[in-house]
Amino acid sequence: MSQHHRTSVAVFAHNEADGIAANIRAVQRAGLGPDDPVFVLINGSTDNTESIVNALAEDDPRIQPVVIALGDKANAWSFYVNHLAPEDCALHVFIDGDVQVSEGSIDEIHASLAVHPEALAASTLPQGGRTAKAWARRILFHHGMPGNFYALCGETLTRIKAQSINMPVGLIGDDPFLRWLLLSGLEPGATPDPGRIRPVPEAFFSYQSIPVTSWSGLRALWARQMRYQLRDLQMNLLREHLTTYGLSAMPRRIDSLYDRATPLMALRGQVKLRKLAFLYTYLRARSSRARPLRAAAWYEE
Repeated sequence: MSQHHRTSVAVFAHNEADGIAANIRAVQRAGLGPDDPVFVLINGSTDNTESIVNALAEDDPRIQPVVIALGDKANAWSFYVNHLAPEDCALHVFIDGDVQVSEGSIDEIHASLAVHPEALAASTLPQGGRTAKAWARRILFHHGMPGNFYALCGETLTRIKAQSINMPVGLIGDDPFLRWLLLSGLEPGATPDPGRIRPVPEAFFSYQSIPVTSWSGLRALWARQMRYQLRDLQMNLLREHLTTYGLSAMPRRIDSLYDRATPLMALRGQVKLRKLAFLYTYLRARSSRARPLRAAAWYEE
């Protein structure tokens, strides 16, 4: 690119000691400018993620470790938006700490958005996992937005902050929440426009699939599917609530909506094998409502 536009990066790191160094080194090769900050949101970690990030920060002043006591990605996202995001950035990039982004990928996102000014955000494609090819096709066809690696235009983040749009603490999956909001132009209930999210085929993130050749791997895969099923219920509750009452009624905690959950709401959505556990998901949500948080949330900092 002939001109660099300032970029801010938020990396979500919860117990990512095994891969956070490789993650950050990949970010450094993705197209950062000399003054582009990389905020590593070390949330609720109990391993040595923090010491690894601190060591990397000694060699690169762009890396800024941010320790957040509460282990919750939605909370870390809202903390970044409210307390850390620089106002003068043309792009805000969000990356999970367990993936590696492709070389030059941030430059590719800038280039794509420059020729698509109608877009509010950009998404990227997966590589390396068992289902990566099928997942990538769905992203391109449906203008999907995987939470592993995506970007919001600076103006989009400014609007989000101005409207006090914060993810409810405990929300699983920033991707379906943001995709729903962005396609509707940050107006719940408005007609979706796929052009508001621009997939960038030249930008990738690589990840490792959960192994299915061991009992522990199968258990981990089952736990992930149950987490996704709870995410589906959360999104059904949140969409219904915000469409009815508007963004000003955004709950601070997702479990404040659990009293409205029904078995049918847990079943609603795309047909998936995990939907067979709809009753388990409903009972899990109802029994876990209003549990005390283990640490302060973003709005209490």
